[in-house]
Amino acid sequence: MISVEEVKNAIKGISQLTDGDLEGKTALIENAIGYTEKIAKGYSQEDKPRVIMLAAARSYYYLVLLNSNENGISSFRAGDVSFTKESSSLAQSAKEFYESTLSECSDLVSDGVVFRTA
Repeated sequence: MISVEEVKNAIKGISQLTDGDLEGKTALIENAIGYTEKIAKGYSQEDKPRVIMLAAARSYYYLVLLNSNENGISSFRAGDVSFTKESSSLAQSAKEFYESTLSECSDLVSDGVVFRTA
């Protein structure tokens, strides 16, 4: 069983997030843990660090998505001047990291098949 603290520590290790940034995000992290443990049934203690990293990568990706849409403004126009916010490169990097981590853990995933929604 993976703990929220183990995943929080892993998130802090792969990002620049702090305890303060992760405060109030327990439900999101617990969701990532639940999903990860469901797809990686029967992992051994030896594989636990990989499963923790997978849960952390999934949590981090969704945290980045939440933070990138905080203000809800994606474009602004004032007369002849306009500004459009492109999709976050941090979100793309977090997604690629999650997908890479998922691929590296494919041997732990039930039946080797993972259905993703992103």
